[in-house]
Amino acid sequence: MQPQAQAGASSPIPINSPRNFAAYAGDMMAFMVGLNFIPTSTVLVALASQLTDNSILIGIVGMIGGAAWFLPQLFAARIVHGKRRKKPYLIASAAIGRQAYLLIAIWLFVTGAVQPILTVFILIASIAVFHISDALAGVAWFDMLSRALTPRMRSRAIAAGEFAGSLLGIGAGIIVARILAPNGLPFPINYAVIITCAWLCFDISFLFLLILQENPMDEAERSLSTESQFRGHLADALRSDKTFRKLIVARLLTGLDAMVVPFYIVFITDLLQLPAVSVGVFTIAYTVGSILGIILFGGLADRFGSLRVIQASVVMQFLGPLLALLVAAIPAISTEAPGFAMGLFIIIMGLNGALSHSMLLGFVGYALDTSPERHRAMYVGVINTVGGIVSLTPVLAGVIIESLSKSAPLQAAYAVVFGIATVCVGAGMILSFRLPRPAHPS
Repeated sequence: MQPQAQAGASSPIPINSPRNFAAYAGDMMAFMVGLNFIPTSTVLVALASQLTDNSILIGIVGMIGGAAWFLPQLFAARIVHGKRRKKPYLIASAAIGRQAYLLIAIWLFVTGAVQPILTVFILIASIAVFHISDALAGVAWFDMLSRALTPRMRSRAIAAGEFAGSLLGIGAGIIVARILAPNGLPFPINYAVIITCAWLCFDISFLFLLILQENPMDEAERSLSTESQFRGHLADALRSDKTFRKLIVARLLTGLDAMVVPFYIVFITDLLQLPAVSVGVFTIAYTVGSILGIILFGGLADRFGSLRVIQASVVMQFLGPLLALLVAAIPAISTEAPGFAMGLFIIIMGLNGALSHSMLLGFVGYALDTSPERHRAMYVGVINTVGGIVSLTPVLAGVIIESLSKSAPLQAAYAVVFGIATVCVGAGMILSFRLPRPAHPS
């Protein structure tokens, strides 16, 4: 028998209803297609590098999306904590945020990016508004999801949406490659068109949000999770839940791969003097990796649970900076075998594409599986806030690169930051394999 919703007579919506399953999957599908048009580590960083050669500014473009989404999560969790209905917060936030990329697209169309530095800052602002709004929407979304679908059906809905989005994302990658080709659209109209395509997909995603049906928190649970008790509940969780503390540290260490992700494309294109069309090649590799990743992580989540997703993903997080380190630390690879170096970075971008599907099914899924029901939003908020902390590290990497490149070869500066990321992620990988297995109800 299907478990019934625990929201009382005022909420007759059953757990695992087909409408909610389809709405969550459709939302994920459209959202993923949008993201596949503008991956931060390829398209947006490439746009920034066309506008400036300042590594710090490029690092900010690479990190602002993650920082703007992750850092407000704890604040967002406090806002929705104890609220009986979360959907109004979801819809209001998404309605604002989904329009943000339209700003930079219009700016590129109208001005032609004649003021490149100003354009970079408008790009940063657009990315920030989109992700800050989505942070509040995301906390409400996760809480609603956990009440609407059981863990297994939750994994299936996310996997189905992300898989369909990734398949369609191949088309997005092909479109991006065609637009950025030498005989494609001129700069910056090419990037304006790509960003507009992403904006349209995000608005389609918003339409799916409108048809979600919510199972509100029942009054008994609500009385135990009022907003005024948020700090006390958070302090108690951090003090008494050893697994939660271990999860936070593992997320912090493994998330430090974020410090180098924005520099992969900049490093390899500069090192091998690759043309702009290569960004499309890397975007396709990212998208193919996304498809393989959702097959892998979706299957692991469905059969073995969120812990196995974490363990598989952290190994892949470790391989990315390690492979980049090999190319940066051994000059002979790029000088004597440039095709091999290019191939390694295609693999790295494929790994990054796969990892883009690991968080919801891995660390976030584990937090949902192991948290008390009334504190789910709080646990997710903490985990995502930790992600915000590590998402700031590309700026640190940019500072290190800028500083070291003044007294050492640029390739050596990249080797240092790739090496730091490899060591940190490796430590987090070891800790991740020591997390206890959570209950995994069907």
